[in-house]
Amino acid sequence: MKTYDLLVILDLAGKEESLPEALALVENEVKSVGGKVRRTQKMERKKFEYVAGPLEAGFYVNLTCDLPSQEISKLRGKLELCAPVYRHLLVAAGEEGKSTKSKIAAETAA
Repeated sequence: MKTYDLLVILDLAGKEESLPEALALVENEVKSVGGKVRRTQKMERKKFEYVAGPLEAGFYVNLTCDLPSQEISKLRGKLELCAPVYRHLLVAAGEEGKSTKSKIAAETAA
């Protein structure tokens, strides 16, 4: 298993109290593909710089998780279908704690 950073933007529809349920849903999706959530960092609700749809702001959450490389595409598909997830970004964590997009691209291509 490798370590990945998963940034999730949640659409809570103006209900901040539903954050624990939405986070539990995302964490269950990670666990359903054989992953393990190491750390969850709740950020804050931020307004988007460029509004391209009906949503003007989202609640940002960063999760550090261990995932099997062969299950990355399956997790992405599950997150696409997860109702409270508006957008997500999954990148491999580098050795120094920095995220690298090239590693994840190489792993998903394999």
